[in-house]
Amino acid sequence: MGGDFRRLTALYTSVFDSRWLGLYNFTPSTTPTAPGQVIGDPFAAFLLGIPSSMSIAQVIYPDTDAYSSHYAFYGQDDWKVTPRLTINYGLRWEYHPMFRDHYNNTANFLPDYDSVVNGVKVHGAVIIPDGSEKLVHPAFAGSIAPTPILTASQAGFPNSLRYSVKTDFAPRIGFAWRATGDGKTVIRGGYGKYIVAPLGYMVQAAWAVEASDVAGFTNSITNGKAQYTFPYPFPANLALPGTQDFLVAFNPHYRDPYVQQWNFTIERDMGFQTGLRVSYDGSHGTDLSVDTNLAQVPANTIGFRNAIKNGPYPLWDGIISAENFGRSNYHGFTVSVNKRMSKGLQFLFSYNHAKNLSNTGGWNPTSFVGEGGGGSGSILSSRYNPNIDYGQVPFTRDHRVIANFLYEISSRSSNRLVNQLAGGWEVAGRMMFQTGPHVSVLAPGTDPAGTNFLNDVGGGDPRADRVPDVPLYPTNRSINQWVNPAAFAKPPDNIGRFGNSPIGSVVGPGTQVVSLSIYRSFKFEERYTFRIGASAANVFNHPNYGVPNLDVGTRPFGTIRSMQTAEDSGPRAIQFGTRFTF
Repeated sequence: MGGDFRRLTALYTSVFDSRWLGLYNFTPSTTPTAPGQVIGDPFAAFLLGIPSSMSIAQVIYPDTDAYSSHYAFYGQDDWKVTPRLTINYGLRWEYHPMFRDHYNNTANFLPDYDSVVNGVKVHGAVIIPDGSEKLVHPAFAGSIAPTPILTASQAGFPNSLRYSVKTDFAPRIGFAWRATGDGKTVIRGGYGKYIVAPLGYMVQAAWAVEASDVAGFTNSITNGKAQYTFPYPFPANLALPGTQDFLVAFNPHYRDPYVQQWNFTIERDMGFQTGLRVSYDGSHGTDLSVDTNLAQVPANTIGFRNAIKNGPYPLWDGIISAENFGRSNYHGFTVSVNKRMSKGLQFLFSYNHAKNLSNTGGWNPTSFVGEGGGGSGSILSSRYNPNIDYGQVPFTRDHRVIANFLYEISSRSSNRLVNQLAGGWEVAGRMMFQTGPHVSVLAPGTDPAGTNFLNDVGGGDPRADRVPDVPLYPTNRSINQWVNPAAFAKPPDNIGRFGNSPIGSVVGPGTQVVSLSIYRSFKFEERYTFRIGASAANVFNHPNYGVPNLDVGTRPFGTIRSMQTAEDSGPRAIQFGTRFTF
């Protein structure tokens, strides 16, 4: 039995500094007020000084100095049922209170709070800690008026602005069984639940929101003239109603995410210092954190400018909120053969086949996400249907083989000259072969759902449509045509849905790497060693290409113009080295 206590701190300074001088997006189209009024090219829009959307932040109190205390208690036991069977089991309880701020410089959003202010019905409210009224930026309050700004006591919430979970119980159980009397075959298995405690992300989300005026604007073209242009593409009054972005809120009843993991393994001693391992690993993530825009309008066929009039929070430009909409499922099968060092040789061979599905990466995942569902392309396409972004995690490979070896050549001849010539050699190598990453196809400049997702805060180009019964890849794939251009299409605007191509619908180029090294050591009088040799990464200089361009409807669609660099996959690199040891 035992316990765990942690005192945590988190200092954040210069909130929204990336927006202090403005943040500008240039896309193939600027929202037209009449058909055909589009620019058509993002670089042309840049040269003309016409962004499609922009944001700027003004801050009066930019810092948050947060703190929290986290607790855990556990009990576990090992039960040796028979000399060949052992069972271990335990239970863990964790408590992760929400971070507080020494300055009380935090805020949150109450999505279900309804009120009547001066005879006007208002949906939603801002909540701040008690005693922080003086920190509220006047432009922030003015741009969202008549949205009420409540203290925690007025709203009936704790000063942390979130109810912390007190029921995080996590059981564990496992077993190990020697299946044969000689002890050379062992079967293992286990299950565990693991709490994914939200650490600094939650208070970072709330960091100085009420002390900042973060205004977002969508540009438009009327009679061939843009509403906002450089050198100052903003209105004279930044505190306009409907322009404020809440970056970032979180569900006041946010639950601690958790992951359930299980495994089953068979191990066999094959003799010759060599072991075989066959295993299955699985996991399921529940209540994972994702970002979504609470102010997003539902998918529609009337267009964003008409739909926003009846939007859920028309007094806001966007309300990005961390919600428990995320889930994940992983299944992996692994075979490995491991030979320990004997007679100068050791090696490891491993093959893994895996499938990893999740929606935590949002509409266009390009990397593994962090705490809170962070990462590029992490916001959900639709707050009303989180499952449309459930698909392949980009950089989990379907198949992956890794092998490495080390061979030391020694001589035991009585002749010293023979020993010097034949012994002291060391040859090592590493081989990796894997299938490519799963990537998504986008439709630049489109708005099929009528939600303005292209210019939405945290949004971007939505995914394309998959053309049925058309082969995904051309017959002869190459870097000049990796994807069949007829397999995808741009969905029309305002058709009431998002593009139907799934997350990770295209598999990029795989990776093949063989790296070798050879070194020779010379010993003198037991005290001195001189070592010389060379190593080569990607010794055969195999070209490992990057992911293709996946912007459908553009000229470079399906072409590859980049190379991989990770895990020695780049061009061949040869290194010579020497070392003298004494």
